[in-house]
Amino acid sequence: MTRDNVPAPVQPPVPAPVPQQPAVGAGLTAAIAQGAARSITARLVDRFLTNPPDWLRALWHALPRPWE
Repeated sequence: MTRDNVPAPVQPPVPAPVPQQPAVGAGLTAAIAQGAARSITARLVDRFLTNPPDWLRALWHALPRPWE
């Protein structure tokens, strides 16, 4: 037999992964966690922007200004 007559080796097909359904109520838990995180973040940002603590104000003024 010559090389031209040898069939190419065949790779076995890779089985497709089985899609898994999320657990019942997982979406609700994630939504509650996301809402709580957004609420806490918004509250902290609002508090620090309206009345920043002295150490933050001092740190901000101590940083070098690249535009100056």
